[in-house]
Amino acid sequence: MKVKEKQLENGMIRLSITATPQEVNAALDRAQGAIASRFGLRPDPTKSVTEALAEHLKINDADSVLQSQAINMLVPYALDQRGITPLAQPKIQPSPGFMRDHAFSFQIDVEPKPHFTLSSYDPVEITVPPFKPIEVDVDAEIRANMNMYSDFVTADPHPVGPDDSFLIAIDVYLDGERLSGISTDSRVYSMGRGFMPESFDEQLLGMDVGETKSFSFEGEGYDSDGLRTMRTYECTVTIKEMKQEVLPELTDEWVKRVMPTYDSIDKLREEIRLSYETQALHDYDMQIITIAQTELAKRLEGEIPDAAFDSTATSIEATLRNQLSQQGITMADFIEEQGGEQNYKVGIMMQARQTLRCDYALDALFEHEGLVVSEDDIMGACTELNPMNPALVRQEMESSGRGFALREVAARYAASRYLVDNAIITTLDS
Repeated sequence: MKVKEKQLENGMIRLSITATPQEVNAALDRAQGAIASRFGLRPDPTKSVTEALAEHLKINDADSVLQSQAINMLVPYALDQRGITPLAQPKIQPSPGFMRDHAFSFQIDVEPKPHFTLSSYDPVEITVPPFKPIEVDVDAEIRANMNMYSDFVTADPHPVGPDDSFLIAIDVYLDGERLSGISTDSRVYSMGRGFMPESFDEQLLGMDVGETKSFSFEGEGYDSDGLRTMRTYECTVTIKEMKQEVLPELTDEWVKRVMPTYDSIDKLREEIRLSYETQALHDYDMQIITIAQTELAKRLEGEIPDAAFDSTATSIEATLRNQLSQQGITMADFIEEQGGEQNYKVGIMMQARQTLRCDYALDALFEHEGLVVSEDDIMGACTELNPMNPALVRQEMESSGRGFALREVAARYAASRYLVDNAIITTLDS
């Protein structure tokens, strides 16, 4: 990739970018892979991702549909090459000629992240609550996770209820095309577990064994431009047999069979208890860091640009929508719980303001104290993003051109540790 940089009079930076055919192909492949992963598609090894998208999601000519997403995936590499951390999403200038196996030239205008100062760099003084050890019902925790090892046996016929499991045959269609990845002649389905949208489960309530029902339901999909949207699916469902979930008996033998790293229930209990204690200590550590960051943010000098507020608020909303979706809560219901649209928007902007003030205060502290990002800082920051696989986070950020973003979060991680290590901390009496 070739990147030329030009400083504009308004403080913006214009990057003129030329991506090689190989880089264009890789961006298109990543864009296709991202959609396939989002929908959980695992295509037949003999088929390409392009073929899987056409077959299961009815996305034909995927390269054209995902053009804008692929171009966006090229931008971070240019930013990383020039060492620029953007204030917000860069503005891409329209340019024709984007196609597989061809080089592509385009321009972006970037507003770089501004530099801030603090009114004081003295250690912060904070008051924190005492640490409270967590209490957990270990056996209840084990039982709650045993359903992945459960078996299903035939149950007496009865109308489908909200917590039932049963054997179904299902055919699902989108725009008249059968979706083979969802359709099946026989599968155990459990209500209320998020396997399908709520509107699908609602249609099954009250159905009897042997009954067939055709209906439509709303679910996530993609429009002709490759943008995520709600789509209407048509389906026919037959309830074939009611099932009863049977959990295994919790014994030493069962533990050794399904979890070979533990030789007894007591060892498993000990590991779970230790994991909760470790998590509680980590959460307490993060609580102290948050209190210290909030105090430091009071010292930030200068005005934060509007573009930063807009970008951060958009990011917060996207994260919120994803969390609500995982919990089965609609955005409309959440906004109503917040007291309406206006209260919701005010809450988002206040959260964006506090996030930015803390982040920029940490940037100022890092720069003023001459701190340097270490390997431990990088891995520590990645662990905060994904405790289960920090190495994967690093690999994904670096391979996608977001090295500049990785360095930024690592620098803030280092500044946070420095901030707390030098803070004057008073612990409240319990």
